[in-house]
Amino acid sequence: MRADDLSEDSESARGATDDIPISTQLWTYDANSDKSVAELIRASAAAGYDAVEPFYLDNPAVIATAVEETDVTMRSAHVSVGHLEEEFDTLARTYTDFGASTLIHGYQSPNTFTDEDSIVAFADRINAMADRLADWGIEYGYHNYNHEFEMTLGDETAYDVFARHISDDVHLQLDVGWSLVGGADPAGVLSEYSGNIGSLHVKDMSTAGTFEEIGEGDVNTDSLADVIRETSDIDFLVYEYDGAPNPMESLETGAEFLDTWSRTLI
Repeated sequence: MRADDLSEDSESARGATDDIPISTQLWTYDANSDKSVAELIRASAAAGYDAVEPFYLDNPAVIATAVEETDVTMRSAHVSVGHLEEEFDTLARTYTDFGASTLIHGYQSPNTFTDEDSIVAFADRINAMADRLADWGIEYGYHNYNHEFEMTLGDETAYDVFARHISDDVHLQLDVGWSLVGGADPAGVLSEYSGNIGSLHVKDMSTAGTFEEIGEGDVNTDSLADVIRETSDIDFLVYEYDGAPNPMESLETGAEFLDTWSRTLI
């Protein structure tokens, strides 16, 4: 459990009146719009998000102004372990200044998950970075794709092996869409690894692997909600729709969905 966890006998994991904060991964809009990170922060604030999750910083000074002038926080960001290993002090200071409480390794090649030695070596790097960032008051974690669930080692998926070797303070960010495509039951994964899963990428997809608008794919948000209420302690929810045909409309759709959904979880 993380330091900010609340007691199990409270009225809910978040408290009787607090919703789970909602965020959005800015990759969704950067890839399909001409908006800068600062412009996306302002748009996210207008749509009703509590936070944003960037995957790069194109103009830190302008971004800082956007964060200061809106009610949106930079709760989390995707920053690779390799980038952090190369520029640790600079990046730790930058994201601390932005108020980020969680940094996430957003993607790891399938080649890493072909054998246990490789998986353990990667888990060790994530654990070591989590230890370093803890001194800055920041959690470090990992965001899955589908291949971690598709690749197996004996009776376990590669994700199972990885999850067994991470430290208790590593923050798993479960991408529910990609886990579904990988053949897993997202709610089952959330239940099994609830001690480490601190956030969800609420991405809707079909089992065939196509991206869908939230609520229109095959991800069962009702079953996820049941697990969150019963066993899980989610710090924040992140909307994402890769390849959205109308990204700025989807930004608003995601905020409306997560705002409504989050209120059912407390």
